[in-house]
Amino acid sequence: MSNTVNAKLYKIHDSIVIEKADNVTLIKEIVQSYKNKSGNEFINIELSENTLFDGWSSKLYVFSTDNKIPDWYKFLLSIVEDKNDINGIQNKFSSFLLFIYKDTSMFAISKGYYGHFLLDDHIDSFFGMDVLSRLVNKSTTEIKQIEERAVFGSEIGAQRFFRDNYNLAFDDDFGKMYKAMLASIEEEDFQRLGILKKRASTKKLSITGSSSLEISSKFSYKELVGRIIKIQEILDNDDSIEFNQFYRLPAAMLKPIRSQLNENLLILAYERYLTNEKIDFYHPQIFSYLQSVETQFINEDGLVEDVGYCYSLGYNQIINMLVDRGFIDVTDEETFIESLQRVKARFKVTEDGFYTSEITIDNWFCGEVQHNNNKYFKLDNHWYLYRDSLDESLIGFFENYNFGAIGAENVLPDWTQENEAAYNESFLNAEGFIVTDRTYLNNIEIADIIKITDNDIFFYHVKNGLGQDTRVLINQIINAARYITYYRDEENNLALKSYYNRIINKYYDENGITVLKDGILEIISESDFVQLFKSNRKYNFVFVYGSNSDKTIKEEIQNTKSRIAKLSLVYAIRDLRRTDFSFLIERVYKD
Repeated sequence: MSNTVNAKLYKIHDSIVIEKADNVTLIKEIVQSYKNKSGNEFINIELSENTLFDGWSSKLYVFSTDNKIPDWYKFLLSIVEDKNDINGIQNKFSSFLLFIYKDTSMFAISKGYYGHFLLDDHIDSFFGMDVLSRLVNKSTTEIKQIEERAVFGSEIGAQRFFRDNYNLAFDDDFGKMYKAMLASIEEEDFQRLGILKKRASTKKLSITGSSSLEISSKFSYKELVGRIIKIQEILDNDDSIEFNQFYRLPAAMLKPIRSQLNENLLILAYERYLTNEKIDFYHPQIFSYLQSVETQFINEDGLVEDVGYCYSLGYNQIINMLVDRGFIDVTDEETFIESLQRVKARFKVTEDGFYTSEITIDNWFCGEVQHNNNKYFKLDNHWYLYRDSLDESLIGFFENYNFGAIGAENVLPDWTQENEAAYNESFLNAEGFIVTDRTYLNNIEIADIIKITDNDIFFYHVKNGLGQDTRVLINQIINAARYITYYRDEENNLALKSYYNRIINKYYDENGITVLKDGILEIISESDFVQLFKSNRKYNFVFVYGSNSDKTIKEEIQNTKSRIAKLSLVYAIRDLRRTDFSFLIERVYKD
């Protein structure tokens, strides 16, 4: 029997180890926490003295389930001639967990079904990816598989497999969060990882990086410690691609700072309210919320304020409404925060549908804050930490991006109106335009204004400035592209007909939509409107923002303080590149 094993290597997050400052106690707390949640008890096993190497110590825990009949046993009973033939069939699962630690570094390996569950809340989620990023050469390292996950855009995640000779030079890696990557490493990297060659013929090994690190090579205990020492040296080297410029905080890392981060964000929200500035203020279930027809705000006395299509309203507009109703007290920072924590909200997606569960509106905020010299942002009730390299990468992306390729040719007039709604309505009976602001195709706002030419249809989405709520506008554009793709092929055209009538009811009369063409008002009938969406015209989504800056669009985007806005634009450019729609950006002058 071999004294070697091949197991995934995990790293307990440095911040957790440093905060506890007692490795043995921390290990006991991790094991006990899992027992409290699952009822499964890992038993500590004493180790021999020969497990001490170079100041590294170890703790071993094992767990075995009771023998039990497997789930598929009854299926077999239904088809065997004699049940006595299968009476001895039983399952028993065993796992081990080995912690290896020194000073402020702690690692663990696990085999069996249950071990990694014990570690879930305490590991560095990107440990394996961070190691891999220091080994990968973008132009030469062969990549076999990539699994991505997204914070922005229409995709939640994607898993891709590659033939030979694929490398990251072919991949647009910026702004992505790589969840896992499988790569081939050359012999020259074996020593860097502390890998001892078992066969002279071995020239390559597979290495998988994710929350863990797994190498296709077995190791003894002594070699394991040697690998850990080498891996720690690799992690201390800052010369890397750094795949993930931001990542979601694991529960154990977030727990001691969550309250302070949330408080900092609410303080920022109060400051923005006083200065009449924007901040992201949307229900955490944002994709569903953007399709909602009604939102209810409920105060502690049970009073209810119903708001139709609430997501189309600005932050200050909603807060002022709740102040007028006596739901929110803006006397000072403390009363503002306390009242936010007492007011609940829920929404429904259809008129005859059910409301979502209630959530206090202090959880609605998204934004960026700093704490203990680290930078964080909150999106949809989740906190992310971002690195300095994110700013560098964002600057580089927009510096190298050809904005001329996505510049809108049809320049809109200056924005002299008081707000977005008034500006949009100014296009009533303007040459080629249909006003569609706050009208909905299956609860999705397709555009604020639409322009029709002989060869194109332009769907304009208008915002005042480049702020964090750019993310919501971008989500609207991505949703609109998806819904148009679906409904233009709908056989009975009921959705497009309903959309047409919503537009008429809001901005036109029973005669139909009127469009100015060559100075003459023409009526677009319901059937004409449907055919517009089925025609061969090119579809263009235009992100329009108002600004009085004398900078170029590129410079203004680069200089905006909102990283969320920048990331939103990156993902919009990518998402719409995968469709047959184009994505354009236009700036209109707004004093």
